[in-house]
Amino acid sequence: MFHVEHMPKIIEHVSVRIPVDIEPRKVQRLGYSSLGVSLPKDWAKSSGVEPGMTILLVREDDGTLRIRTGATAAPPAAAEECVLDADTCTRPAALRRLLVGSYVVGRNSIRVKSRTGLSAEHIREIQEATKSLTGLTIVNQGAKFVLLENFAEPTRFPIDGLLRRLHYLTARMGHLSLQPLRGRGGHEVAEVHRLEDEADRLYWLVTRQLLLAARDRAVAAKIGVTEPRHLLGDRVAAIVLETVADLWDEVARGAESLVHAGFRPSSGFAETATKLDESLSRLGEATMTAFFATSLSDANAALDLVPSVSDHVDALRAQAPSQKCDRGLDACTSCLLVSEVVRPIGQVVRQYAAVAQVTMNRALEREPPAFGLG
Repeated sequence: MFHVEHMPKIIEHVSVRIPVDIEPRKVQRLGYSSLGVSLPKDWAKSSGVEPGMTILLVREDDGTLRIRTGATAAPPAAAEECVLDADTCTRPAALRRLLVGSYVVGRNSIRVKSRTGLSAEHIREIQEATKSLTGLTIVNQGAKFVLLENFAEPTRFPIDGLLRRLHYLTARMGHLSLQPLRGRGGHEVAEVHRLEDEADRLYWLVTRQLLLAARDRAVAAKIGVTEPRHLLGDRVAAIVLETVADLWDEVARGAESLVHAGFRPSSGFAETATKLDESLSRLGEATMTAFFATSLSDANAALDLVPSVSDHVDALRAQAPSQKCDRGLDACTSCLLVSEVVRPIGQVVRQYAAVAQVTMNRALEREPPAFGLG
């Protein structure tokens, strides 16, 4: 039971902010079985709390309690209509960036308006945004406005499932990107660009879900985020996987340039590329398996794979100068093209190492190891 009296502020309204005012309060006995703590008068007044009304106590996973005033509902920011002034978006892609940002922070209704009329470029950017953002649809349109609504229910998309799908896409992109270096059909590389678009769409959805979860613990619980500290780690994993998708798209474009230039790998080069493909696959699978299981030993084992994968990257780079293309292009041109492929592959390795580090930190938050990792 709680009662209100004039006392310094010590209880913060429901949010994800860290309390800045901490003051010890004495717990009082109220009757035979009830305990009570007084609420500060200024907080109660600003929150609309009055004697006799019902408040909600939310028990957090770390044992703390939060106070909610009113029924659990979607965050206000998600329910309000967001209005974007297209006339201020004079730079290319500016309107599209604002649409993506509004979607990510949880806006469900977005109105784009213009006093003079939307330009063809504005319409194109709006259409591109709807294609890349899950659930966002144009529901009304005129010469001077476009109204977009998001119909994606947050609780339908668990974070774990989205991240697993994102991992699958990046792993598939990596395998397809390396096929030309193995002497396989280069036509498969075109599929990488489509997968990269899908990876972007998943990334924006994951980011939106995590920000909604940070504001509303009810949403967090429904999408599988039971530990608030994991929001940061999940965000890092999403950023890493989206970056890996971008890097594989870069590798694919470099591989396409190699094919168009007439580059044909020697048997030794193809064998090295095959070993690299296999080692990268093992690293990616080991890293993400450890992440999803929050396994300290598996994360450490994934980090142990990094040096050997890096050696395979270096081996591929070392063979680049000896490659000649069928069309008689200068060796330096061939080397340049291969380096454009090898460089981003090395960055992929470093990205996976970052996820493994996050996994180790997350595992150690639970309980320090009783023994070493050897």
